[in-house]
Amino acid sequence: MMAIPVPADRVRDRVRALYGFSRGTQATLSVAQPLIGALIAVDGPALDRLAVALVAAFAGYFALFAANDLLDARLDRRRFAHLRPYQRFDIDSAGIRHPLAQGRLSYRAGLAWVVTLSLLALVLAARLHWLCAVLFVTAALLQVGYCLLATVTPHKFWLTGLSVGLGGCAGWFAVAPPEGGVDWPRLLLFFCWLAAWEIGGRNLVNDWADVEEDVHLGVRTVPVVRGPRAAGRLVYVFLVFTFVAGVVLMIAGWTSFRAIGVVGTLLAGGWALLMPGLALRRDPRPETALTVFNRASLYPVLVLVVLLLASARPE
Repeated sequence: MMAIPVPADRVRDRVRALYGFSRGTQATLSVAQPLIGALIAVDGPALDRLAVALVAAFAGYFALFAANDLLDARLDRRRFAHLRPYQRFDIDSAGIRHPLAQGRLSYRAGLAWVVTLSLLALVLAARLHWLCAVLFVTAALLQVGYCLLATVTPHKFWLTGLSVGLGGCAGWFAVAPPEGGVDWPRLLLFFCWLAAWEIGGRNLVNDWADVEEDVHLGVRTVPVVRGPRAAGRLVYVFLVFTFVAGVVLMIAGWTSFRAIGVVGTLLAGGWALLMPGLALRRDPRPETALTVFNRASLYPVLVLVVLLLASARPE
């Protein structure tokens, strides 16, 4: 006899579907980005503002990743008709991969999830500062543009880089409104650091890992259009820039983070960026690109841990 699903099983399946829909692990890791911005912007930011920013960041990233799947639903359905088997761990595959495309989640439920989380993120962002709300909306529109250009141009990676950079800057302005003065050179460096990390550490290498599927679907990415050699050079340039920019950020904030910040960021960047980047140059295969993606995805979290340790040091 076929077992009848109990309510607990249905709830568990729905939670797994929503978690996969929002790429929950990647979305959770992404919360580190605005938190780093907050810690760099102000020494000892107010805990109540940090708490609101934390909830807004969770809601915002879960909404943005889910919106990406919502917009790509038709493309993902075609993707599952020509799906390669996964042979290695992929951070993005935690939960149910593309549940909307698989029919594990209805379009109406997915849309309600995205709208609800987006409104929550927008209200909380506006409560922190109107500029945080503007940055969230702009980042979301850039992601929409990125999805719409999937089969149009391989240069759409600039849009997702800008989106991630602006999302991190929202954390900065959540605790340091511009009325009180802004360290614009350091803010610009922070923005470029995050944008370069997104492009080289997540976007291009994730596209590289999906080359076989993207060729079949007509998706235009750098690895598909330019080939692995050109993609490898571009990835490595962005990874090196991210590594250097991260260290410079810590040096610029020496009075706040001291040697812990500089040494910790050096170690984090070496392990999460440079080592896998060099491995990809020696072995330019999709499996190696996936290793770069997985390690680089952890980089902002490692830097956040470094900043927290540096901030908690005894005076």
